[in-house]
Amino acid sequence: MQPRIVIVDDHPLMCIAVRLVLEREGYEIVAECHTGADCIQTVRSLEPDLVVLDLSIPKLDGFSVIDRLRSSNVKTSILILTSSDSNHYAFRCLQAGASGFVCKDDKLEELTQAVKAVLAGYSYFQKEVTDQLRENAFMTARKTTSTHASELSLLTDRELTVFGLLVKGMNNQEISHTLMLSHKTISTYKIRLMNKLNAPNMVELVKIAQRNDIATT
Repeated sequence: MQPRIVIVDDHPLMCIAVRLVLEREGYEIVAECHTGADCIQTVRSLEPDLVVLDLSIPKLDGFSVIDRLRSSNVKTSILILTSSDSNHYAFRCLQAGASGFVCKDDKLEELTQAVKAVLAGYSYFQKEVTDQLRENAFMTARKTTSTHASELSLLTDRELTVFGLLVKGMNNQEISHTLMLSHKTISTYKIRLMNKLNAPNMVELVKIAQRNDIATT
């Protein structure tokens, strides 16, 4: 019996491309979802072997989906396939409970390698990510913190998500709709971001994003 996979991406053409690549390898695609809310409902209903999940999806972002699936009883593995920069997001996905991370900028052939690894019970992350995990464990054991931490390491997963959407030009109302949070909550996150990053306005937030290779378009 072939492994059963759910694809989660709000871009239909990407869903088609991923489906074609995986079906060519003999995998069964049991569903395609375009929002985080639909993903959670579908996975709980079908209990597939694997979810191929984009981080930037409407109605619950990828981190929220990971958190909710991991807190439920389903044993579905999660493989992230996203355009979000791996330097800032891959390690957070590992910490959140994902089993692998592939960037859309890479060839889709790498996706098949990642799927095979995750379904076999292995993790699939760049060496830099696993090295960072070991370094963090070492630093935690010594109860010290790195003096070379990125500016963005100050942010929580949700703050990083809001930050990424803000610098792409989305307004508070659009972000609140995407993340299924109130307009007031998004305003609070925006203020918190500016305080943590010492950015008095959106221009400075965009500069920080560019300095840290966060896409602003």
